[in-house]
Amino acid sequence: PHVSFRTNYRKAYRTVRRPFEKERLDQELKLCGEYGLRCKREIWRVQYMLSKVRKAARTLLMCDLKDPKRLFETPPLIRRLKRYGVLTDEENSLDDILKLTTQIFMERRLQTKVFKLNLAKSIHHARVLIRQRHIRVGKQVVNVPSFLVRTDSEKHIDLAVDSPYGNGRPGRVARRRAAQRAAAGGDDEDV
Repeated sequence: PHVSFRTNYRKAYRTVRRPFEKERLDQELKLCGEYGLRCKREIWRVQYMLSKVRKAARTLLMCDLKDPKRLFETPPLIRRLKRYGVLTDEENSLDDILKLTTQIFMERRLQTKVFKLNLAKSIHHARVLIRQRHIRVGKQVVNVPSFLVRTDSEKHIDLAVDSPYGNGRPGRVARRRAAQRAAAGGDDEDV
């Protein structure tokens, strides 16, 4: 008999407790427009990630200063957040982790970075370019708009090598138009 080894993945977001709170609805809509998000679940996913990070920081803050758990787990947590550019080099404490906001995480998304680097005309155009595999980070083509960009790979965001926008062959429409122009040019010579 066939045994499947499927992983039962956990939900990556948490829905809101009060679905019709006006201030929160307006705030979420503003975030969706500002960062070109597809749906509010993308905001909830970031908020869930932020809440997990903050919870880890809170539990470590509750420990004693000399507690081995706190001494052992604090530096990797801070180092991980610095690697993703969420914390600056000056921010070295657990209190700085508690000051983090959703916007700081949103600024680290690949979609936002592509737009800020002027590779796309708008935040929505950036999302389309990423989904259509025109963007690479380093040598790897990334087609996930919510990809969190690390600080060391930030300068390696560029157009993909095989993309028509990069140095790849022209797209389907461009090839068809070139063929039509060549055919039209050939007809003119006959006359």
